[in-house]
Amino acid sequence: MLAIKDLFSLIHSLTKSEKRYFRLLTSFQQGDKLYLQLFNTLEKFKKFDFQLQEELNVLFPYTSIEPARKHLYRLLMKSLRQYDSEKQIDVRLFNLMQDSKILFTRGLIDASFEQLDKAKVLALQFERFLLFIQAARQELQHLIQLQFEGLSEQQLIEKQDKISELLEYESRAHRHAALYEILLLRYWNNGAVRSLIDSIRLNDLLLEEHYILNSSRLQSFETHQLHLHFQSVYFLMANDVENSLKTFYELDTLFKQNAHLWKDTPIYYFHLLHGILQTLRRMEHYEEMTYFLSQLTNIPNVSENLALVIKYQVLEHELYRAVNLKQTEQTLKLIKTTTNEITQEVTRLPLQIQAQLWLTTSRAWYSAGDYTNALQAINQILSLPTNSYNRLLYVCCRLMNLLIHAALDNKDYLFYELRSIERKLKANYSLYKTEKLVINLLKQWIKNMPLRSYLDDLNLLENDLYEQQLIKDLDLHKWVTSMIKKS
Repeated sequence: MLAIKDLFSLIHSLTKSEKRYFRLLTSFQQGDKLYLQLFNTLEKFKKFDFQLQEELNVLFPYTSIEPARKHLYRLLMKSLRQYDSEKQIDVRLFNLMQDSKILFTRGLIDASFEQLDKAKVLALQFERFLLFIQAARQELQHLIQLQFEGLSEQQLIEKQDKISELLEYESRAHRHAALYEILLLRYWNNGAVRSLIDSIRLNDLLLEEHYILNSSRLQSFETHQLHLHFQSVYFLMANDVENSLKTFYELDTLFKQNAHLWKDTPIYYFHLLHGILQTLRRMEHYEEMTYFLSQLTNIPNVSENLALVIKYQVLEHELYRAVNLKQTEQTLKLIKTTTNEITQEVTRLPLQIQAQLWLTTSRAWYSAGDYTNALQAINQILSLPTNSYNRLLYVCCRLMNLLIHAALDNKDYLFYELRSIERKLKANYSLYKTEKLVINLLKQWIKNMPLRSYLDDLNLLENDLYEQQLIKDLDLHKWVTSMIKKS
């Protein structure tokens, strides 16, 4: 059972149509409806604060809130389970199997097997192979009770072989998915490889993926999209953005050709489009981003939570593009019209997305010369748990913080912050060349030492495949040049 605070969050996550369906469901309920009064009260308040708690204490003295809370939770979950359930393939399959059980126990044998046949056809059509196996096993259980009446040995073996084939496929698909998840975890935790050792470890995963792919007999949409997803992320991590983009385009074509297989789980298409947009950013193909931003905005059947994530991912991509194209007017317009919304809604986003959004917002203010607002934005990230976003993003945020304080001439702060970041990065084995250059340059600047040699060092780094992305993201060439002039 959910606590009152969690119940409050659940109610505020409901869409208007979901709330309408819940009220329709409760209209058929008889007896005392204290739970509905609790629902209305929680819905009325925008924040879970002291004022709401006071009102709850007045409306529900002593322990009377407990039965209302429990009943409200049960009805809310029942409503959400039933809402649009028939549109979900998995629910339809479960219902067919349940109908078959009921009919079989009532002696309607032929009708029972008809439901299972429908379930198996639907499961194959939508590539729900585990549910096909479940339906096929249920069919064999029914046949055992009938002592295999009317079934030949060859027919039984064919049914068993089909189950074995799909079990083998699911086992390999699980191994393939597990491999992709490990790769994705490394990418989200570390970003692109920045050393030869990282590159070797990455190739080990590639070889294992190649073995799994070649040993699988059954090919499906899941197999194809897992392989292409793996390849696209692998190329991103290996800094091969051209091949990554090419693979992403193949994925987009595959998804469009098989829309019926993912329409009830659009999160996969969201990840694809987001990956394409990140790759276009790295290649500086900003004009091509417009089409995919439109595709991202118009993904069908998204939940309210996913819609919020999409809204701010689109904003982050647009801000990033405007900053990198030096479109100061467009940048300021975007951040000024969205700042209040971001502040109110950002905590509902995953921490990784929060961090990326605040970093790009900070870069936007910084590029416009508003260092105070840039600092406020970067401080939002530095207050998050450091393990909530990837290593490269963490480094970007800490370096961005240094750049802002340098622009504000906060030399006293920088003296201690440089020691802190250097100690932290050394402890995590992530003090790479670009970080060293920024830290050493600022140390020299604080001491009023000449900085001209750092431009030559940066020019060398810009040819390093492992360092290019960080230099580009923070526009360090412009920054180093301005620091030399400033000194």
